[in-house]
Amino acid sequence: MVIYFMHKKRSGFMLAEAAVALLVAIITLGILNQSLQIARNVHHNTRSELLRWHITNEKLQNDYFIHADIKNVKSNSITFSIIKNGEKKDYELNSYDDKVLRLTTPNGGYMPILKNLIYINISKNGNLITIITRDKTNRKSEMFLINEPNTPKT
Repeated sequence: MVIYFMHKKRSGFMLAEAAVALLVAIITLGILNQSLQIARNVHHNTRSELLRWHITNEKLQNDYFIHADIKNVKSNSITFSIIKNGEKKDYELNSYDDKVLRLTTPNGGYMPILKNLIYINISKNGNLITIITRDKTNRKSEMFLINEPNTPKT
């Protein structure tokens, strides 16, 4: 005896197919949400500000303060002179509006050193110059520069 089944053509999804499609959509949206959060916070994860800070510290130390003649130190500025190309030049490292630490050059221009600050304090203790800053994200940074004015530049 042969039994024939009449197959009707279904229109639409079965409940299991709809559940699988919904599960795939939820997983895709979850992965997309996590990816967007990572992309939004990538600048905090790369430590680019920390690297920039270290480069700034090395440049100030080696190019300006190691053999500088310190003239005046205030809580928001330090005036010094260095010999470049056989000529004595006066510089000032100061805060502008307590938001930018800048280096004022002898010809009247300036170079921003650190930006987006809310607090700057400069002090000198013997041969050690300390620059304490706090940025807008409330991160405190301390920069220590050594000043040896009597040693010859190598």
